[in-house]
Amino acid sequence: MRGLAGNLSFMPLPELVDFLVRRRATGSLTCERGAVRKTIFLSDGNAVGAASTDAREFLGQLLINFGHLDEEQLSKAFRTQQETKIRLGKVLTMVGLVQPRVLREVLGIKIRETLLDVFRWESGAFRVDEDPPAPPDDELAVSLPLADILKEAEFRTTAWEAFLARFPSGSATLLVDESRVPATAGEGTIDGKLLMLAVHGRTIDEIGLALHATEFQLYQRLYALSRQGVLVATEIAIVEEPLEQDGQTLTMALAESARSLAAGRPAEAEQVARRALGASPASDEARQALAAAREALGAALRAALDRRAVPVVKVPPGEIGALGLDAAQKYLLSRCDGRRALGQIAQVAPLEELEVLKAFAGFVERGVVELRAG
Repeated sequence: MRGLAGNLSFMPLPELVDFLVRRRATGSLTCERGAVRKTIFLSDGNAVGAASTDAREFLGQLLINFGHLDEEQLSKAFRTQQETKIRLGKVLTMVGLVQPRVLREVLGIKIRETLLDVFRWESGAFRVDEDPPAPPDDELAVSLPLADILKEAEFRTTAWEAFLARFPSGSATLLVDESRVPATAGEGTIDGKLLMLAVHGRTIDEIGLALHATEFQLYQRLYALSRQGVLVATEIAIVEEPLEQDGQTLTMALAESARSLAAGRPAEAEQVARRALGASPASDEARQALAAAREALGAALRAALDRRAVPVVKVPPGEIGALGLDAAQKYLLSRCDGRRALGQIAQVAPLEELEVLKAFAGFVERGVVELRAG
């Protein structure tokens, strides 16, 4: 098994995970697609930990989503973590914000969601390493049989078909029949918060960000409410642009990305590399080009934007709708309350840090936001 690597388009994840189950594998499974990288740590055929660059799968995001923390508490926990260099989960149990039993439950969800999301990928690279994972904190140890996650993936394949038949686009808004809202959808519940956001015209993507929800959990609740006749999605025309697969075009794109990076234009390099990888998801060269561009862009943005500065929105609320912002940008603007520093917003947002910094750089350039010294 040492050195096992390949592409998910040639060895689908169900086959790969079944192989690891039968081998009672110890080590790690890493899957990459575009800028997203996920790693599952294995011990004797069990999943014992997970790491992901998808912010929706961060421990803090899941704790907020399930109502165990709020954004302010998470921000304070991050400050304690930075001061003590202790892992976030341990910090949360030490200060009494989350009980060990609850944290183990959420860590289990984190492991499952990290791997189950990859089962929806049609392409991507994988690598299996045999180095055993570091021993976990006994109090917070989690172990999930890979075989059980594989069975869950089979169920979710059918579930996603049903979800997307009713909600094919995250850009859709939702029409709510308030006469059918169940009594269980109270103000403090996930369904209650979801419906309130829907009534206020938020798109499905915007609702997911506001709730700090994983994609499956969000669509599971939408589907359940739609079956009760509580809501229905507005119709959105889905336009899929064909991706160019020509090898010569890929070579030209990678060369253009390299030139932009060498010329000190990492934002351009990242855009070109992202398009190249989208057109050729199996290309290691495109993946490496995107990683290099993102690293350079992140360094440039961290140097240009003071994370201690407080973002202040300069555009009147009535004019924000005309800015053409996407769901993530609208979410970030909603967190600019004149008190939170840029670094705090980046820490608790269900978005990758680089995407947060890119958004705020754009806000500043357009005069939408001013960064004031904290």
